[in-house]
Amino acid sequence: MGLQPSRIRRAFGEYDLVVFVSLLWFMVQFLRFVFPPLFGTFQVNYDVSNAQTGILFTALMLAYSSVQVPAGLLGDRRGEPAVIVGGAVLFTTAALVVAASPAYTILLGGAVLLGLGTGPHKTVTIPLLSRRYSDNHGLALGVMDTIGQLGGTVAPLAVVAITTVLFWQAVFILGAGVSALLCWLFYARVKRDPKLTTNDPIENRSNEENNSSDATGDRRQGYWTILRNRSLLGFMVVTVTFTFAWNGVSAFFPLFLASEKGLSSDLSGVLYSVLFIASVSQTITGGISDRIDRLSVGFSLFVLAFCAMGLILVVDSLPLLFVLTAAAGVGFHGFRPVRDSYLMEIIPTEVGSGTLGIIRTCMTGIGALAPAVVGILSDAIDFVAAFSVIIGLLAFGSAVLLVLR
Repeated sequence: MGLQPSRIRRAFGEYDLVVFVSLLWFMVQFLRFVFPPLFGTFQVNYDVSNAQTGILFTALMLAYSSVQVPAGLLGDRRGEPAVIVGGAVLFTTAALVVAASPAYTILLGGAVLLGLGTGPHKTVTIPLLSRRYSDNHGLALGVMDTIGQLGGTVAPLAVVAITTVLFWQAVFILGAGVSALLCWLFYARVKRDPKLTTNDPIENRSNEENNSSDATGDRRQGYWTILRNRSLLGFMVVTVTFTFAWNGVSAFFPLFLASEKGLSSDLSGVLYSVLFIASVSQTITGGISDRIDRLSVGFSLFVLAFCAMGLILVVDSLPLLFVLTAAAGVGFHGFRPVRDSYLMEIIPTEVGSGTLGIIRTCMTGIGALAPAVVGILSDAIDFVAAFSVIIGLLAFGSAVLLVLR
């Protein structure tokens, strides 16, 4: 019978929420991960070292981390769409600040502002999608993360393509334009749907809960569930380990390939894209985790990332580097929807955004230190030593997951 326009409209009407938040997540990832491919450019233009470029990315990630709890609390009280729109407006503005930076200090300030703007998005989007698609939220989160991580895939390719014909600032100017358009489209969609109004509390919260005098106290108590749940605390350790490892790898992978493997900057950028192309695995791993034990799936992915990164340190063959980079990407990216769906299973729904904000503050705050640590170690010793620390953390995370199972 073919695809009828009415069917297409119904399908989009059902899944348009995933589409819009995923495209905004794409731009969040794009604007964050155009930084590493530009580190060499920054070092030349602003006369800075590996450590300073690492600190730049760490500052962005610390700012990203600092807004997790406020964003989650605001999402619980005012509704997640309002937070999504506000964050998008801020990171669109931040991209223009970065583009206009005449000095390293202004660039650093723009990176911090970008972190503040991009930080709220995922904290409030995960609970929103988990409630709206409660029967297959692992798949929904996998779709969002897959589309989002494509932003990281496109980032190094866009840097190469744009800087070949234009100046590097054009990357951020174009990014700001696309972000502004997506923000407006999402806002227009929200305004047309009473269930997604930007000033209403989350839709599935019952009237009794909203009107109860005990609701605020219950939420405050629920926010600190992490202090009483040993399984959740253990999994928090895993998420912190994962985030630190990923931030360290994603910040310096192109420079690692150039300095330790002797690859050109363009070829390093292509391999960096391969690391993100592997994010297509997220729809698969998210769907699998809906059907079988999430911790077992997470353990397998952690082991895959550990083995792939360990072999990358000792392999020089370009074809093998491509294969191992893809395998590492599957391990890193595939873990995300498993992590997020598992957290939403064990966190009380009524405090989902706030409690998730607390957890994400811990994992992103500590993880934000990774670029600085890797940058400092690479200056003091080399990238092999710095990445060996990352591999050790992946082994530790695998062990914790094995215990939790």
